[in-house]
Amino acid sequence: MEYIDIGGIKSSRLVLGCMRIADKPIQNIERLIDVALSIGVNTFDHADIYGGGHCESIYGEIFKSHGSLRDQIVLQTKCGIRSERYDLTENHIVESVEGSLKRLNTDRIDILLLHRPDTLMRPEQIASAFRKLYDSGKVQVFGVSNFSYDQIDFLQAELGDIKLHINQMQLSPTYCPILDSGLHVNTGSDFAVRRDGDVLYYCRKNHITIQTYGTMQCAFTDETGYFYSGAFNTECARKKYFSLNFLLDGLAQKYNVTPEAVALKFILHHPANMQAIVGTTLDKRLLLYKDCCDVPLTDYEWYKIYQSAGHNLP
Repeated sequence: MEYIDIGGIKSSRLVLGCMRIADKPIQNIERLIDVALSIGVNTFDHADIYGGGHCESIYGEIFKSHGSLRDQIVLQTKCGIRSERYDLTENHIVESVEGSLKRLNTDRIDILLLHRPDTLMRPEQIASAFRKLYDSGKVQVFGVSNFSYDQIDFLQAELGDIKLHINQMQLSPTYCPILDSGLHVNTGSDFAVRRDGDVLYYCRKNHITIQTYGTMQCAFTDETGYFYSGAFNTECARKKYFSLNFLLDGLAQKYNVTPEAVALKFILHHPANMQAIVGTTLDKRLLLYKDCCDVPLTDYEWYKIYQSAGHNLP
């Protein structure tokens, strides 16, 4: 496993997402955490809204019964999404963190992200909330999720010495908006539209780590009108993404790893030095990704994966 430094925190490049664990037996999640740690994954991604807070509570119960576990992991959570609106007011941020701390049965959050940009956000309130949380030792590192480069720039200007270290963005071989616009510069293609405001290059320039979510996901409507949303290597999606899966299978054979490990290497190979979040709830599936950092993917093979997923070069 490879690690990167995030504001003084040693964080694994493969991150385990915890959004879908609310209905799983606690014993299954204990086993999942054990397997994650055994392959070097030390970073776990939560949010206050996942499972209505129950996902955090499950981890809190596990921390309560495994006293030393909390110190072995990097605990990340998010706040800012409320019913039918976003809320990045000072009171809500602080109250959300207090709620997460209680549910997680811990005295600190290692990394806190603002879950979505709020058009009504007042940067001075966010700065005040962050300062209170940092000075009290309740949060060590801050970041955002789904923010454009100008939203990050706007907020960072008010935060002063509290740096934003992370921006979570959706990215997978089949979903590449943060890559497409940079590849289609100076063309009339729809892919040239800068929907994210060149967030990739802003983050690279300012040493902000991009964490990718939906890393194995795709979504499409087939010829029968059936809408599919899920992993692109499942039986339901293999026909739509035959070329991609065929290539991943071949590269997996070449490098003696799983196709899943190769798919994640598509993310990790990029020089932006990203982290990839996988949201599996099965320990046996998590093991499929364990060699993702070790795949010696070439630049040529990276472009072949990009194109096999249906993306064109101008």
